[in-house]
Amino acid sequence: MVPRVINGEFVYPEWISDNNSIKVEDGANQLAVNVGQIVFEDGKRRKFDSQPLLLEFDAPKDAELTLTYNKFRTIEEANAFEMDPKLTLKDANGKDVEFSMVQLRKGGLQGFRDYEREVADYNKAMNKESTKASIAASPAVTKTLKESFHDLSREEQQEFMQWAMRNLK
Repeated sequence: MVPRVINGEFVYPEWISDNNSIKVEDGANQLAVNVGQIVFEDGKRRKFDSQPLLLEFDAPKDAELTLTYNKFRTIEEANAFEMDPKLTLKDANGKDVEFSMVQLRKGGLQGFRDYEREVADYNKAMNKESTKASIAASPAVTKTLKESFHDLSREEQQEFMQWAMRNLK
């Protein structure tokens, strides 16, 4: 399981601790994850990656939560999971933590996905404030850049992203 976005922010690898945990804020949280696993298809091994799953839950203060799913071995089991994903969120005492979950589906080629954008688009469509809250919590320069990027049209955003990818250091 790979965390992609937490509360509107991209999850950098260094945010994930050695024991595969990630810090969440007290109170309302939004977490996008992918489930990736090696499965068997026609006797061969292949990598399965689920569509992103967006979870919303309330975390008690200093809670240690565990997100799990039932492992699968075959592509048929993986496809069944994709059609009806089932995850479990528990606290340190093994008690279920209530959450809501949606699957972020995207058609077409999916070689490079902008998970942050997909979550922001979902939040915008659902009139949620997570994107604006994450912009407000950013340092001043990043905040200005994020606000400017957010104001661009989809085509302008794509053009900017292509420029940014060509000019990475």
